Amino acid sequence: MPSATIITSQAFETLIDNLGIDFSGVHKIAVAVSGGGDSLALSVLLAGWCKARDIVLHALTVDHGLRSESADEAKVVAGTLQPLGIKHKILLWSGEKPKSRIQEAARDARYKLMGEYCDREAIKYLFLAHHAGDQIETILFRIAKGTGFDGLTGMLPVQIILENGLSLVRPLLSVSHADLLLTLRDRNLNWIEDPSNHNHKYARSRIRSIIDVLEKEGLTAHRISVFTKRIKNNVDIASYLIEEKYKFLILYKDTKRIDININDFLSLPHEGKVRIIKNIISDLHPYKKYPARLEDIERMGRRMDHNFRGATLGGCIFRKKKNILSVTIEDGILPS
Repeated sequence: MPSATIITSQAFETLIDNLGIDFSGVHKIAVAVSGGGDSLALSVLLAGWCKARDIVLHALTVDHGLRSESADEAKVVAGTLQPLGIKHKILLWSGEKPKSRIQEAARDARYKLMGEYCDREAIKYLFLAHHAGDQIETILFRIAKGTGFDGLTGMLPVQIILENGLSLVRPLLSVSHADLLLTLRDRNLNWIEDPSNHNHKYARSRIRSIIDVLEKEGLTAHRISVFTKRIKNNVDIASYLIEEKYKFLILYKDTKRIDININDFLSLPHEGKVRIIKNIISDLHPYKKYPARLEDIERMGRRMDHNFRGATLGGCIFRKKKNILSVTIEDGILPS
């Protein structure tokens, strides 16, 4: 396993430049900071980068209220960041907490609270401290849950949340967790360890425990970064070609119905059929987060080769009419 490296200001500037974002004219940004080593290191690095550009940095700490010590920890984070000139805000997750899938619910609440804050403050970029280890964890988790090819791209360096125009920015995806901790030690800064990160009742924690073994076998931060970029390049070209084919197939389209030429559709390889079906469902239900499971889409794609007449999937009704595949919104379901 390669030794850790301190992330210098110059190295961090290169990571930001690699994002391809034009920050000229940007006067404030936000960073999610839990107080853990990763987010604290990102906050420190961003503080210097922002100061050199006269950008105001807002650090957002979400207190989920799930542990008795969380409120005090949020105050410790504030005390650590204040000498760095970082504007810090504690956001509270109030109300009754769910009994199951608590990590997923906490993540959704975290993004919702930070998104609302950024909207109020007219902030367009929210920085997140996901690193190469998190990327490996995400890919392994998605494989375990049956992801398709697209899921292997992992987390994106820049991800736009369409609902409010906020961009999630992840500049550290090619950086190791060890690099971030060494960067903090070099500055004599301490961080908070979240015990849930090591609690094996959570799937992600169990997956996280094997990442060190994988790194020793050669799955380093650099290699996972190269792998995800190559997958992304392949996904981009597949999406581009299928989008062009999709436009060619369409015979009629409005917000409630799409007709395509089924003969040309059936001439596509299986992956092409799957992507066209996903496009149709997405076009008719653009604001559904999870419109249909990949396994169900793949199953429908295979069925269409064998005397297919009709089926319902993802809130849509698929009907074969001679040489036309007509897809309409399911009865009782209207576009959001």
